[in-house]
Amino acid sequence: MKKIIFFLFIISVTNAQWEYETASIIDKGRKEVGLFSPFRVGLQNGIELSINKFILMPTVSIKQSRPSFNQWSMAQKFQLSYPSAGMKWLQSPLGQELGEPDMFALISPEFNIPQMISIYGELIATSGSNQKGRLTLNGGGGFSINGKNLSDDATIDLPIAYPRLSIYFNGLLFKLGGEYYKKINTTLFYVVDYDMFLMPNGRGRYAFEHKSALIWSKNQKFRLLLGYKLIAGEYPFGPQAHLLPVLDFQFGW
Repeated sequence: MKKIIFFLFIISVTNAQWEYETASIIDKGRKEVGLFSPFRVGLQNGIELSINKFILMPTVSIKQSRPSFNQWSMAQKFQLSYPSAGMKWLQSPLGQELGEPDMFALISPEFNIPQMISIYGELIATSGSNQKGRLTLNGGGGFSINGKNLSDDATIDLPIAYPRLSIYFNGLLFKLGGEYYKKINTTLFYVVDYDMFLMPNGRGRYAFEHKSALIWSKNQKFRLLLGYKLIAGEYPFGPQAHLLPVLDFQFGW
């Protein structure tokens, strides 16, 4: 059961993305969602809204197009996250303590989880095309509010989860990344991306994530993504590396 809880949590905080990190904005009225990726909708005036489906740890982001710079399409993204309800749920996911010691908890029930939010901003630049290859570069930073009362021992020292939640323990988070996307034939594509998380003032100071995946897409209504994610980072207990599968079914209308 604990492994199942861990798996569901990991895929909830991981944004498997359908062109999510590019400077492109989906068309007004178009909607996209994946089994493990957020719900996205195109709004007016070159604005895109994204909502994480994990309702206990809601994340809402707005991406807005900016004027182009030379051959680069530009966009900015602002994100607001509220983790407190989800972290409290992880202290007792079944509503009770079972087993010794707290075998169903990813965070020990002894720790107090305050009401916290984080605010993150990012600049995104994209150049190229699907046929010849499309390169995206992004970078940004964020901060948390009211994490000072959160114990350093309440961390979830797991891949993917730790760097994304570290902002509440460290107060700051910086992220740099890139993505390369290219068409192979009429229905097959591949994507390679890389992200670096810098976590100052924390016991785990950095994390690197690399994803490589094949994408099968017959039309604009369905895509299948299959690949792997390689993660290397420093945790409170020391550095460690992980290799995880990546799978997503994505729909658009």
